[in-house]
Amino acid sequence: MKKITMASIPFLCAAALMLPDHSIGTAAARTNSGTHVIINKQDLAPEDVLIKNNQIFISFTEAKALDNLTFQWNHAAKQVTAKGKGTSLLLTINQTTALKNGKAVKLNTAPFIYDGKTMIPLRFVTETMGGSVTWNPSTQTAYITKASSYLTSDLLSDELSVARNAAINLPRVSLLPKINTPTYETSSIQYYFPKNVHDQFFEKNNNAISYFEISDDIAYLKWQGLITKKASTQKQLYFIYGTITNEIGTLPSIKDSTFAAFHWMPHIGSTGYSLIHKDNWNDVVFKETEMDQNNAKPNYIIVQIPEEE
Repeated sequence: MKKITMASIPFLCAAALMLPDHSIGTAAARTNSGTHVIINKQDLAPEDVLIKNNQIFISFTEAKALDNLTFQWNHAAKQVTAKGKGTSLLLTINQTTALKNGKAVKLNTAPFIYDGKTMIPLRFVTETMGGSVTWNPSTQTAYITKASSYLTSDLLSDELSVARNAAINLPRVSLLPKINTPTYETSSIQYYFPKNVHDQFFEKNNNAISYFEISDDIAYLKWQGLITKKASTQKQLYFIYGTITNEIGTLPSIKDSTFAAFHWMPHIGSTGYSLIHKDNWNDVVFKETEMDQNNAKPNYIIVQIPEEE
């Protein structure tokens, strides 16, 4: 399978996680309800996020959501050790000198203990251990991303279904000014990939539809809309019933595209699949196949479509 290269979305500079001086003092402070930290799709609770000296700190236990990393706490020495492939990081409470692979490195603000929780500097730890931090100022959200090794490997697979499964499970980032959320979680999620493509896809969850593009092992949210039941003659997303409202971002031109469509039904452990086009989408009969989740990687629910080979 030939990988289609998407335009890379630039990361914001390191200072992007700094918050306005008027809202933060030098002491540790709880983040307000408008500030969020998401680690590989996991939204951290407010009590696990603190701000000190204009920097975001997270609790040591929540940092474990970063894939491929292990964290240990030495209570006697008051030290946190983070280990990844080829990198070891040692942080000491109330000290601004850390050890990376045994060599001293400086921190702007030392780790500290707050309400019994060990708080470590978000950007420093993430980037030192090979992850990425992206700050969305519009939504006040810090996205912490570090895809697991099996996802980054599978994304390069020549087997289309494997690469697509990796794509839908990658860490996600949004630089859009807001996020549309479905009115409720549905028991069925639909995915639509352009034919023979793995690094662009639509995800439909109840009344919300989202479009993602893959770059640097991250799924970037490029467009979103909400679907109403009102009849529509829109031709752009021909496979969607109803009218699309509350659009955010940029929708690519796909009106003449053929899509590989997948309907995942977790309540029965089955995926329906078919190739669809604007001329036949309303008459397509989806074939179903059961997914053996006991022998599969988590949330690997995309299957191979014989007609696409």
